[in-house]
Amino acid sequence: MTNADMRWKQRFANYKKAHNRLKNAAVFFAAKSGCEEEPLAIEALIKCIELSFELAWQTMKDFMSYKGYIKDLYGSRDSIRGAMQFNLIEGDGQPWMDMIDDRNRAARIYDEGVAKHLANRIVDGYCGEFVKFEEKMNSFL
Repeated sequence: MTNADMRWKQRFANYKKAHNRLKNAAVFFAAKSGCEEEPLAIEALIKCIELSFELAWQTMKDFMSYKGYIKDLYGSRDSIRGAMQFNLIEGDGQPWMDMIDDRNRAARIYDEGVAKHLANRIVDGYCGEFVKFEEKMNSFL
């Protein structure tokens, strides 16, 4: 096994662990919605998506490099655009681009209303994107 082959597989293994935590955080958020612990559940969900997203786009980048995709991939936007061309993610990639914007918004401004809106976007849409990505990448193992 080459270093590039090992790298994307190791990154993907870490992604799957982070994605599992994200799924658990989504369950925790649903259980605590409207309760005193809701702000904690929201923060847990946001932190879990940050890690899952980071590992997802880095897995995309590593996998494309392993496959010989020679375009410059400098960050998450480049990697997502490449992943769309490489068919690692479905559709127009807009949910993934939205994740970048939401991640940046959550990191810079903490407002409970914005955080709750983001938590709902995570549960209602982004979690599904992560599931599809994991299924796609599993097909390459």
